[in-house]
Amino acid sequence: MNTLKTTIGVIALILVLGSLGACLDGPEDHQGDWSQSDNLKALQDSEAGTARREAAAQALCREAHGESVALWTVEGHLVCRPRRAVLKAQVQL
Repeated sequence: MNTLKTTIGVIALILVLGSLGACLDGPEDHQGDWSQSDNLKALQDSEAGTARREAAAQALCREAHGESVALWTVEGHLVCRPRRAVLKAQVQL
């Protein structure tokens, strides 16, 4: 009888601990998700900053040179290239 109670107690304890295992794991299970989410947020913020930088550069070039294109050198310097259509004069003889 005593062995039966002990066996039932051990089985009950295993079932309780097994069901609480998911609750005991805590935030470590989602740590990878949080890290990935933080990286995605940083990338989105970076892209928004890049878009603002490009828009500001384009506005600066347009103000300084009229219709022009904003380009960046490898060193990160802004270069404005005017958009000039080269028209060849037609001469009639």
